[in-house]
Amino acid sequence: MKTKTQSKSENLRQEFKAKNEILGSKFHEISPQEYFDLVFSHKKDDELPIVFGALREGSVIRRKGTVKRFKLDEIWNIATHSNAYIPYCDFKKNYYHTKTLERVRGFVVDCDGVTSTKLTKVLKYLWDVLPAKPTHIVNSGKGVHFVYILSKPVEAKGLRWSINKLNSTIQDSFTELLEVDKHPVVHPYRFPGFQTKINTTATVFKIRGPYSFNELMERFKIASMKKKKKKQTTKTKTEILVIPNGKRAFFEWVLRRLFKNPPIPGRRHNSFFALGIIAYKCKREVPYDEALETIPMVYEDMSDRNLHLGFTIDEAYKAFHKGYKQKYVKATWKYLCELLEWEYRANKRRGKSREEHLQYLQKIRQIQKEQKAEKIKHLLEQGYSKTEIAEILGMSRRNLDKTYGYLFNR
Repeated sequence: MKTKTQSKSENLRQEFKAKNEILGSKFHEISPQEYFDLVFSHKKDDELPIVFGALREGSVIRRKGTVKRFKLDEIWNIATHSNAYIPYCDFKKNYYHTKTLERVRGFVVDCDGVTSTKLTKVLKYLWDVLPAKPTHIVNSGKGVHFVYILSKPVEAKGLRWSINKLNSTIQDSFTELLEVDKHPVVHPYRFPGFQTKINTTATVFKIRGPYSFNELMERFKIASMKKKKKKQTTKTKTEILVIPNGKRAFFEWVLRRLFKNPPIPGRRHNSFFALGIIAYKCKREVPYDEALETIPMVYEDMSDRNLHLGFTIDEAYKAFHKGYKQKYVKATWKYLCELLEWEYRANKRRGKSREEHLQYLQKIRQIQKEQKAEKIKHLLEQGYSKTEIAEILGMSRRNLDKTYGYLFNR
């Protein structure tokens, strides 16, 4: 009698075979070597970095992941490794890292848990509305890879923004019907001819010829370069430092920052000018006399820390008085942070009120929660345990019980 694990593995292999039959009825299957030669044609060196993922036995990691370099003619010697992955990129001296990325050879859409039924729906409903069809489809085991091979590798230098934008846009075009694992362009993938986790061999089917990089950019309607932002002639509402009714909490927060992280030399005199601006904005809750009392506190604190201010306390008072005027009431966040040498973070509400922004975030979180619930249901149907599901989702079992416990009590 078969165990639950054996039955599950057998079902996955049957699904793998069914996907091969569907793809084989529509497209031409090519050999792994032919696919490999197409992807890595024109390669300038004869080495390739191979990423070996962690090997697990249940929840125990038997061997940690690592990166090794192999000669091109030695690649098939490791095809029996189910945890070996190859990036569709070239790296300087084959040192695998985002910072050493030299050129990109293709873009991949990684979809997990694609059954034969779901694959049929994709080919029927999504296929004709894609801006550009993939050049190849790889049956990688439990999932499917939709691959866009480039006719000529694109150099990363000067085009990183365009490459990353195209990569994310291609992946987004499949999210309507599939669950896409979004990855950067340097992410490695299982290659055709390599063993999968369900003890099958990954296969590849040709859809059409390779694209040029510019052709893909046009198909997915992406500008070849990131447009430069126009200089603003007037200050926008999101930049103005508005403190409704003059909040005391903001004034006290600035004081704490001045005590813990004073500005660098040359900016400390400006900090008292900035404090005058903030005190004026908070004058309804922080009276002038009370705000004025903070000047010697800040000055003495900086002096006690041997910061060598370079100006007298009288000059600090003068800077405060100068900032405490109506003409500076529209000082921007950016302007104040430049005076204080602090990080400037722009408002990301895009013109929405705080209430509208919170409603928007709540809606997004609800959608994400529903999507995760659907994934849990799908994993339960496949026979995964609660511990395995928590590991797949990157959650602790406690949080899984707390948020989605109702799905396991049916």
